[in-house]
Amino acid sequence: MSRFDSATSAAVAFGAGILLVGALAGCTQIDDLLSRQHREEFPTRAEAAEGWVGVDLPSWIPADATALRNLATFDETVAVIRVVSDEPLAGDCAPGERRGIPSLAEEWTDLGWDENGFPDEVERCGDYEVVPTDDGWLGWFNATEPGQTPG
Repeated sequence: MSRFDSATSAAVAFGAGILLVGALAGCTQIDDLLSRQHREEFPTRAEAAEGWVGVDLPSWIPADATALRNLATFDETVAVIRVVSDEPLAGDCAPGERRGIPSLAEEWTDLGWDENGFPDEVERCGDYEVVPTDDGWLGWFNATEPGQTPG
C-alpha cells in the first residue's frame, strides 16, 4: 500500500468516525456544542429542581409545572424556558413593559410572534420576562451586561 493509499484510508476512516459520532450523539447535541448552549427537559418541577444546570431553578415556575424545557448558553447569559402549568406564576412577578424577546429559538419557543407581533406587556419575574402560552408559560432572560446571569 502506498503512502497515498494509507493517507486516503485514514481520511476516510476519520470521516466515517465523525459521521458515526454525529449519528450516536445526535445532531442537536453537536449543534449545541458548536453554538455553546445546553438544554434540559424535566417531566416535573421537582425533578427540575434536582437536575437544573447552570443557575438556580427560576422561582417563577409554578409548583405544578410539568414538561419543563430549558435552552441556555453555556455562560447562562441567555436562556429561554417553557413549562406546562394551570397555576399562576410563582415568586415575585408583576406586569411590566417588554424589554426583549427570546434570543434562542426552538420549535417550542415559537408563539407566532412573527405573524402576530410581539406583546407589549409581560410579567416581570426578577430578571426574567414571562408570557402565558396556550398550556402554561414561556420565560426568557437576556443579559444586559457582559457576564450577567439571572439572579
